[in-house]
Amino acid sequence: MKNRFAIKFAGQSGQGVNTLGELLAKSIKNSGYQTFAYREYPSIIKGGYASYQIDFSNTEILASTKQFNILVSLASEALHKYIFGLNKGGIVVHSVNDFDFTQEEIEYIKENKIEVVYIDIEAIAEENKAPKIMGNVILLSYVWSLLAFDLRVLEKVVKDTFKNKNIDMEAEIRCLKAGYSYEKPKGYNLNIDIPKVKGNWSNSLLLTANDAISLGAISAGCRAYYAYPMTPSTSILQTLGKTYMKTGMLVKQAESEITAAQLVMGSMYMGTRAFTATSGGGFDLMSETISCAGITETPLLIVLGQRSGPGTGVPTWTGASDLNAALYTGHGEFPRCVLSCSDANDAYELIQRAFNIAEKYQIPVILLTEKQSAESLFNVRDIPKAIKIERSLKEGKERYEITESGISPRWIPSKGKPTYLVNSDEHTPDGVSTEEPAEIVRMSEKRMRKLLTLKEDLPEPIYWGSKDAKKVFVGFGTTKNTILEVMKENEDIAYLQYQYIYPLKFEKILSLEEEGKSLILIENNQNGEFGQLVKKESGYEFKEKLFKFDSRPFFVEDILDFLKS
Repeated sequence: MKNRFAIKFAGQSGQGVNTLGELLAKSIKNSGYQTFAYREYPSIIKGGYASYQIDFSNTEILASTKQFNILVSLASEALHKYIFGLNKGGIVVHSVNDFDFTQEEIEYIKENKIEVVYIDIEAIAEENKAPKIMGNVILLSYVWSLLAFDLRVLEKVVKDTFKNKNIDMEAEIRCLKAGYSYEKPKGYNLNIDIPKVKGNWSNSLLLTANDAISLGAISAGCRAYYAYPMTPSTSILQTLGKTYMKTGMLVKQAESEITAAQLVMGSMYMGTRAFTATSGGGFDLMSETISCAGITETPLLIVLGQRSGPGTGVPTWTGASDLNAALYTGHGEFPRCVLSCSDANDAYELIQRAFNIAEKYQIPVILLTEKQSAESLFNVRDIPKAIKIERSLKEGKERYEITESGISPRWIPSKGKPTYLVNSDEHTPDGVSTEEPAEIVRMSEKRMRKLLTLKEDLPEPIYWGSKDAKKVFVGFGTTKNTILEVMKENEDIAYLQYQYIYPLKFEKILSLEEEGKSLILIENNQNGEFGQLVKKESGYEFKEKLFKFDSRPFFVEDILDFLKS
């Protein structure tokens, strides 16, 4: 694709691949480009292969390409794994001593005119009186020299990153300079001809969706966060844990996901905005608490970070197959709201919206992320203005008063205010347990009327692209990001993004069908869970479908190949 360049670092887990990727992404951003960074890693502490890819351009980037221009490898298995991802005219830089390419790899290198550069980083580090571990920055600065970027920019990022660490910074800078001056292949030119972004993007931010959720929760007035660590939601716990001294937020690592969910429910009952985040297996354990919040009409907010597969599955890889879990987890029938974010901007806004919805409608709210959005770095110009906090508190005579909207008065239990019963048994408007058929029906119908009220209040799905587009992809989550990348060079396609999934506003899908658009369901799962919901709610079934369920996100080439076919 035009005006786009990609670099991939690869190696074993524990070799610093992630650090190299983050340093390069920040440095490229500080040089005036827009970036997107995507990481892959196995679910083991050391070994296997990990990678970190940075794409940059002069326009917004939200997804990765499969192919890349530079491969930097620190391990033999990673070099074998990723060599075939290099573009024609690319370059591979590695530090693997006595490495032998296979015959197939040699032919690929020759056919695609790929340059191969071996750098003995340990020897260079020793020459510069630096520990062997600093050999990584030699590779980093060599790549920086290939890009022909200003070394001072990279040097500043390295200094800022390690300023509070026990590191010999003088030795680090010597290694940076050594890598930057290392001899390049004769006559080799990457031909990077990408103009810089207009405006000062060097002051922009690099945020994951988890970072944005943390910031959004702070802006939403969240006062407590409880969680048990689980990929890909763990960094929310880490971020809020690092900032609690400034925010005053109570941040607690619970002994289990069950406890975390119950602490959230208890805090919300007492008027304290709180939430938790987890992944599939942890969310399963929260099922009983979700059901309890449903019948007691206690606000509950859970971030569900999706990854791939049932059971433990593929725990450090991405997918979007937990929509049904979000829609149906919890015994009995009760109203809930399900939201889905696609990137950092979405995440910052939707966590705030989720708090407001949970409190106004007194229901469980589940905000879906994916490993792809939770851990990828998005380039954000600045943090938007915080959304108005809506506590929707109202004192009344009966806590579960029967209302037309389904929403009863809710007030914080405190001295001087009316007391009320909170009962997980079915109950009458005053909270007293009941087993009378008429009262059961009346209370159950009251609760479910919230869905009709909520559906009216929810925004419509977002239509991205030209109104004249012939093909419209329909989906949720990170599929939006890849489609938007392809739309830059293809005006015949558009995307209908569902941030607010349930209750479902399906009318836009039907209207697009009536206009004669070719609708394509796109999902990062095997069975089309969103499509199932659309069919259930509206009767409409998508004729064209594009699913991906190999634990990888949609890359730009996936969409291009689909359109060609």
